[in-house]
Formats: sequence, C-alpha cells, structure tokens
Amino acid sequence: MGSSLVSAAHPYLDKEQRKIQGLFDSIAPRYDFLNHALSFELDRWWRRKAVVELRPRAGGVYLDACCGTGDLAFALERAGGRELPLRVIGADFSLGMLRRAARKGSGAGSPRFLAGDTLRLPFADRSFDGAAVAFGIRNVQDLDGGLRELARVVRPGGRVVILEFTPISVPVFGPLFNFYLERILPRIGNCISGSGERAYSYLNDSIRRWPDGEALADRLRGAGMCAVRWRKLFPGNVAVHAGIRR
Repeated sequence: MGSSLVSAAHPYLDKEQRKIQGLFDSIAPRYDFLNHALSFELDRWWRRKAVVELRPRAGGVYLDACCGTGDLAFALERAGGRELPLRVIGADFSLGMLRRAARKGSGAGSPRFLAGDTLRLPFADRSFDGAAVAFGIRNVQDLDGGLRELARVVRPGGRVVILEFTPISVPVFGPLFNFYLERILPRIGNCISGSGERAYSYLNDSIRRWPDGEALADRLRGAGMCAVRWRKLFPGNVAVHAGIRR
C-alpha cells in the first residue's frame, strides 16, 4: 500500500524551485478564474479574514509574499483605502503570475509587484510592519527557511499571517471535501488550466502532506514568532495563523 501511494505521488512534491516556477507560470492565465470557481468564491472571503488578522495600520508597509496574481495584496489595499493609506508590496518567483498581478493594478496607490524568492527575499531586515502569505508558503521548498525569512523582514512587534489549507475533520464536510479534493478538483483544474504538469493534482498531493494547524503554529514559533494563534475558517479546510515577530 505504501509503495503504491509513493508511486502515485506528484513528481513536483520535492518543490524544486524551477519545477514550481514553471508550474505556476503555466497556469497563470487561468489561475484567478480557477481559484474563484473551485473554491465557490470562498477564497475572496478567506483573504479578507487574513487581512483582518494582519491588523494593518495607517502609514504601514506590508508584504504579500508568494503573492501569485496579487489577490491578497489587492485585498489589503482595499482594506486600507483613503482613510488608512498603506504601502503594499507583492513578491513572487513566478514571472507569469507577477505579470497577471501587474495588469490588475489600478494606478497610483496600487500594490507594487516584484520578483522575489521567499527563501531569499530581496529586502533588508525589518523592512515591513507586517507580512502575509495566502496559499503560497506550502509551495516553498524549505518551510522553516521561508518562515524565518518572513520574520527577518518584519519589524519586532509586527505580525506575520499565514492563510493555508489544513486537514479537515468535520464529520459531514470532511469526507465530502476529501472526495472533492481528490477526485473532482484535480480533473476540473487540470482540464481548464491545460496544465501539462498536472498542477491541480500537485495541489491535492501537497495539501495532504501539509502540517496540521498546531504543527504549523509550532513552526511559526520556531521561526521567531510569539503569541501565535490560529483558527479554521468555514468550511474547515482552511486555517489562518497569526504570530507576532519577537
């Protein structure tokens, strides 16, 4: 049984940088559409909850790491508005994703997007008042290294927020979600995206291997965060973690 699971696992689960870059470059044109459709639009609400946990303040500078097409950065920008002006920077190592993010900008005051690997962020120590990652840290080859980088670029007292999938154990939703994740979502996602790398099969496999909520909280503490807390978001397959940089 164990060998059959290993042989069936997606070949990109080693998360080697060039593989993951190529995978996300290839699905960038349909990425936003599939995010919204496959989550039944819940992904927008999940990101708003992450912004609330970040607790942005007027005049602050915030990082959206592993930003993809920038949905979290734009959610943060909207949360600021005229009464709470913010500077938002999005960084990602997929140029295909960054191009899509840049096209969504609305001009002056929009988030700024630039190329950057979360394992080697191109920012000085203590550059940001807070940092967040939405559904991206799971794709970083060295999770602990990525979390340490986030801590490095955030000022002491700033917040680091992680929005990510988490194992679901609710009696009703659990089996239904697992069936959807394993049997339905990959087929729809791979077909519509046209991904030769089976990107949405990788999504399923990487979620199954992801730490549960408390284990991820421990990793945040080990990376330099204190007062770490987390909670699941409806319907229970996503969690938001927040910690304060020591």
